[in-house]
Amino acid sequence: MAAYFALIPPGGTWRNLPVELQKKGLGPAYTSGGGKTGFFRRLDYDGLSPTVTAKPNRKGSAMCHPEFVRPISVWECARLQGFPDDWIIEGPMNQQYQQIGNAVPTFLGKAIGEQFAPLLENEAEPCVLTAPRMEHLLEVASARLRKAACNKRSRNTTPDLFAELA
Repeated sequence: MAAYFALIPPGGTWRNLPVELQKKGLGPAYTSGGGKTGFFRRLDYDGLSPTVTAKPNRKGSAMCHPEFVRPISVWECARLQGFPDDWIIEGPMNQQYQQIGNAVPTFLGKAIGEQFAPLLENEAEPCVLTAPRMEHLLEVASARLRKAACNKRSRNTTPDLFAELA
């Protein structure tokens, strides 16, 4: 894998390899359908991170350090997910990668929590989110996220999801 990553620039993927190396590196996946976006991804300091998977050191989901020819470490995966410096992740290395890859990025969890917190705080009684109400909230949130992604709106704006619930 190192030989392939050595040829890929920061922010690049398997598509940056010469065609013959693409075929060799991807093996049977080269002729299969789909975009194969997870293969041989090299991070870029100025770019966005791809999704952190539970196995970021495998050919189909590999992420290479932007500067050095090596897979990103457990700690680097944790930083991409927003874990604080003092967070302790225990267990064998493969389990640490799995814990981090299965986690919700901390900033996403915070953003979701901030949107749902007013529902709990504004209730006279303890809030019971029924399945239909929760489903409606998730539909509204999903629609707003899709709209924001399509419009490439600033990430500094926080949509008021609750205005749409009236």
